[in-house]
Amino acid sequence: MCLARIGKAERTPWAQPLFVVAALGVFLIAAMPFSVHAKTASDTAASTDSDEMVMPEIPDTVVVSDPVSLTVVLRDSGTIRQMVFNIWLEATSKQTVSVIEQRLPKVIDAFLVDLQRLMYRDTEQRFETREPGKRGFKYTAPALLVPPPPKTEEELEAERDAAEAAKEKGEVIAQEPPFNPFPPAPNRYFAALQNKLLRTGQKVLPPDTLRSVQIRMFYDFWPADAKKR
Repeated sequence: MCLARIGKAERTPWAQPLFVVAALGVFLIAAMPFSVHAKTASDTAASTDSDEMVMPEIPDTVVVSDPVSLTVVLRDSGTIRQMVFNIWLEATSKQTVSVIEQRLPKVIDAFLVDLQRLMYRDTEQRFETREPGKRGFKYTAPALLVPPPPKTEEELEAERDAAEAAKEKGEVIAQEPPFNPFPPAPNRYFAALQNKLLRTGQKVLPPDTLRSVQIRMFYDFWPADAKKR
């Protein structure tokens, strides 16, 4: 009814501006809740995204070596298999990183001795049991874990109180193990291979220097199989 009356009075000089102002006011009032809601939702989404965008980083105790290449040639058939390993070495502390870096060539040479022997048998087994074109294999280690957030003052104070209470009782609270960014290898073969290389590296390096050996990537290439495709 109100709009109809304004329409009939369109000849009045002030009626047209009044109609425009009234319509604009209605539009702004109607749009305001939606714009505020949209802004709040976008801000919340941005805040959520920023909280979830915590990316894992390579720890400063890890030595990333150049890719290790290995070629195996079977004696009877002359079959060639070319392999590449990405191997990381985790030091026990920041201080032992330099020790590993200095002796890294000797460690890699020792790794190659292990890999040559183990991969020769693996190549024989794959050559005998798998068809050409189906012998290749690729392994990618699981992504690094994100470190936990730093403890709050309340948590640290609670830990100190618990340690003092245990000390008064003659008890000892076990220390939390240091954060390990490497989840277990999902492939049992590579989990065993990592343990083997770890023992080899520990023999080459001084005691309490090397904590873990991580195979982050492996892939192979069979030239003869590729030519038959």
